[in-house]
Amino acid sequence: MVDRFRTRPNCAVAAETRGRALLLRLLDPSQRRDFERHGYFSVQVAGRGTFWILPSTFFNVLHAETGDCYCAVPRAEVPLSDLMLGQKLLLEHEPKAFFRIANRRAELTPDPSDPESAPDRVMQKRNMPPPDRIRWSEVSMIPHANLFS
Repeated sequence: MVDRFRTRPNCAVAAETRGRALLLRLLDPSQRRDFERHGYFSVQVAGRGTFWILPSTFFNVLHAETGDCYCAVPRAEVPLSDLMLGQKLLLEHEPKAFFRIANRRAELTPDPSDPESAPDRVMQKRNMPPPDRIRWSEVSMIPHANLFS
């Protein structure tokens, strides 16, 4: 199957533009302000606390209290704004469904003195250059290459 977003870049830009407009319309004023200022926004989940939805396509739902990140994405490639909106709606209206399908990993140690800095700390951590050494847990993420040719 041909990926229409990669083969037609103008289509991807138009889709993201429409997705962003829809996301902005459905954010409450506080979420919209955070999104326009930082690129992410918070969602209150009944019985679970505060989660931030970060502008990333993987492990982008950050739990404020634990520092765990969750990943729940659709099978089809969608614009980032549509992904963030879908996660917002699931968290607000069907949190059991979200947590049933989401993968979870520990991303950072929470800082009780400054919990509002967690999204920025995650984003900074992910933008850091790769480490000099690689951990064995990361070996499976290395693309295969023909080393013998």
